[in-house]
Amino acid sequence: MNPRANTPLGAVAPAVLLPALAVFACGAGSAAGSADEESADEGSGRQLRLSLSTGEEPPEAATPVVLELTGTNDGQSALVLDFPDGQRYDFEVISEDGVVVWRWAEGRFFAQVLGRETLEPGASLHWTGRIEAGLPAGVYRVIATLTTVEPHAIEATLTVLPRS
Repeated sequence: MNPRANTPLGAVAPAVLLPALAVFACGAGSAAGSADEESADEGSGRQLRLSLSTGEEPPEAATPVVLELTGTNDGQSALVLDFPDGQRYDFEVISEDGVVVWRWAEGRFFAQVLGRETLEPGASLHWTGRIEAGLPAGVYRVIATLTTVEPHAIEATLTVLPRS
């Protein structure tokens, strides 16, 4: 469990907040492609695109599932991402009845030190989560979060097919 998940934004030291940091809304995607969200800082020339891939083909039940979150700087100047600790991303897989069935960060520990990633124009960062045991057949919501000081999330739909 992430101990800062319920921490109010006001509890984060104001000195580490970057007002120019792009803020993302949730997007929708599908298991056979990816979801994209873009946000630009007005007048700054900075633009960060966040995308979530749930694979090219829907996986079968009980087979490994690979999720990939990508952050790309589509702007013309460097973009700085500040993180409140060693965690950079998270994935949550939620069943049709609203139960979180898998969370990448569950049971992991992260260094309690501020972090920073700089994305030069055209550069991308990639983060991967792998569900080794797979999932039962069904339709799931996948929420990928870039865990910056002001977290950014994107959402896609994952359909897991019955084993043939």
